[in-house]
Amino acid sequence: MKLKNYTLYIVAIFIIACSPSYNLQSHHDEVIEVQAPVDSTVLAIITPYQNGIESQMNEVLCVSEMEMNKGKPESLLGNFVTDLCLNYADAHVCVMNTGGLRSSLPKGNITRGDIYTLMPFENELVVLELDIESFKGLVDYITKRGGEPFSGMTLKASSKGYDIEEVSRMEDYLDFNKGNKIRVLTSDYLANGGDKMWFFKDKEQNKVGIKLRDAIIDHCSKSDTISSKLDNRLIFTENE
Repeated sequence: MKLKNYTLYIVAIFIIACSPSYNLQSHHDEVIEVQAPVDSTVLAIITPYQNGIESQMNEVLCVSEMEMNKGKPESLLGNFVTDLCLNYADAHVCVMNTGGLRSSLPKGNITRGDIYTLMPFENELVVLELDIESFKGLVDYITKRGGEPFSGMTLKASSKGYDIEEVSRMEDYLDFNKGNKIRVLTSDYLANGGDKMWFFKDKEQNKVGIKLRDAIIDHCSKSDTISSKLDNRLIFTENE
């Protein structure tokens, strides 16, 4: 029996050793256009759904008094989004990221499709409670990046550091020395440390129960007109 097994092993090694090897010497890429007639059956199934989606996306929700673009240190678009989000949660401040706002909002009619283009992600709104060290990390992050969309506070920054001029929506004076924490509203993507927001990681997330995109849609659908303004919520100064 052992001799038979050894014979099989030797044959297998011999086959492998004798197998030819191939080396690719050159290659050529070519795009081949596929032409096929439209399947009328499939088209008949898809068309009603396509028409329904287009009808929803073309629905006018409100009218914007101005074009809203994103930018730094603050922007009409960033202020608009973070300001409205605070109406959907019990939080002191709201913080988002510029990169998460994927387009601008035009002046004039605002459609549902415009909001989907602005916020194509399925991000949910969540509230986190930050202690003094994490909150300092948040403010330091905003100032070092030259600004990110936020609402509910005013910051004054220079190369020497920053001052938190005001935090609104405070029922009582927030005394971190007594163990109080500040409630920050953001998206679940950022709450999980997205965009290098390390100060949010490992914090308990209290879900608001609405997606960021849906909050914007709800706000717009309840407003005849929308607007925004620059209010110097983040000011960069010379060394003081």
